[in-house]
Amino acid sequence: MKTVADTDLKRLEDLIINGQKAIETRFTAIETRFTAIEHSIVEIKADIGEIKADIGEIKADIKEIKQDVKSLEIGQAKLTERVEGMDNRLKIVEGSQKNQIWALITILGGSLITASVGLLIAILRFVFFK
Repeated sequence: MKTVADTDLKRLEDLIINGQKAIETRFTAIETRFTAIEHSIVEIKADIGEIKADIGEIKADIKEIKQDVKSLEIGQAKLTERVEGMDNRLKIVEGSQKNQIWALITILGGSLITASVGLLIAILRFVFFK
């Protein structure tokens, strides 16, 4: 017959074995979680790499846009300069048009006076030298 000590030892051995199995199960679960975390970290690193690449593309696009804006500013300055030049030429043309109109009025007025005098002389010759 087994003694009480043998029974107690058997129970103690079973308890230790069951405790070891429980600990192993928990360690396995922890390892599984760590593996999942490691996979997540790898995925996050890949995502960060993609984000960095996207940031690089965005920076390149911004640089290109800045160059385009600079070109537009230069073009706008040239156009403004040309418009100002055209405005100055238009003022000159408007001034010369006024002078031309007054010259035309003077010529027409002189022509009317000359024609009137000529007509008056013709009428006077007709009347007096008839």
